[in-house]
Amino acid sequence: MKTPLLSDEGLVILLFHGVVGPSRHAVRNYTQKHLGREFFARLMTELARTGRAMSMEQVIEHHEAGADLPPRSFAVTFDDGFENNCSVAAPILADLSIPATFYVTSGFIEHNGMSWIDRIEYCIEAAAMPGSLRLPWEDRPRRFADAAGKIAILDQLRDRVKRDASIDVDALITDIFAQCGVEEVHANDDPLDRKMSWRQVAELHAHPLFTVGGHSHTHRILSFLSPEELEREIATSLDLLRERAGIETRHYSYPEGLAHCYSPAVIDALQRRGIACCPTAERGVNRRADDLFRLKRNMVAAE
Repeated sequence: MKTPLLSDEGLVILLFHGVVGPSRHAVRNYTQKHLGREFFARLMTELARTGRAMSMEQVIEHHEAGADLPPRSFAVTFDDGFENNCSVAAPILADLSIPATFYVTSGFIEHNGMSWIDRIEYCIEAAAMPGSLRLPWEDRPRRFADAAGKIAILDQLRDRVKRDASIDVDALITDIFAQCGVEEVHANDDPLDRKMSWRQVAELHAHPLFTVGGHSHTHRILSFLSPEELEREIATSLDLLRERAGIETRHYSYPEGLAHCYSPAVIDALQRRGIACCPTAERGVNRRADDLFRLKRNMVAAE
């Protein structure tokens, strides 16, 4: 297979969410947020052969020492805290001696919670066809008669909600479930949804190759929050990591991670809590002098 993204210019940080077996879903996971187990194993094998694996802790150490990041180096990171990180991805990484950092959303771990978009994906896949959905920012209902029509609606929801701080996401979700005639869910044990337990989080962090960091408490976009909400979001996530799993961390990642999802105020709040590094979800290659709170990460899709 062709090795993606490695660069002679420096470090490529890879962003994953999950690794699963064969999917039975027609709509869910259409973005390939969860990669197939076989693809992930082949990818990691090829990266281990052609590149140099680094931990995010080593990235910090290189930055602090003013040392160049090795060419064709890569770092593996996961967001959210899916159980399949522990049961599927971690054994593959361990067999290849590849370090990884797992940024977990503490509220998801605490309640086996689902993100807003995973809840909406669940609902829209379950909706009967043909059907329609009225979105609050449109004059006419959006109709769907097949999986492609449902995916088009999901694409619009993803884009709008991630960029519009005025949207009451919880109210929007409740309304979408009601319109679709589907019982609202907040948690689910499907491999696309199940989160790690606190015991699994602690065990993952105890492995010599792996590090656990924070990824907020509720997965809200940090730059959308008031100063009080921002402080509470960060503090709760780090407090629960320490209290439930015995983890003191200086690693974090921004929910969503796009350029508008963090700010100088967000970075300041993280630094005051002892965070030393917080990569984004903006694509690119990282070099020695790059800001540790603006590092680029590249989401990987299957071929």
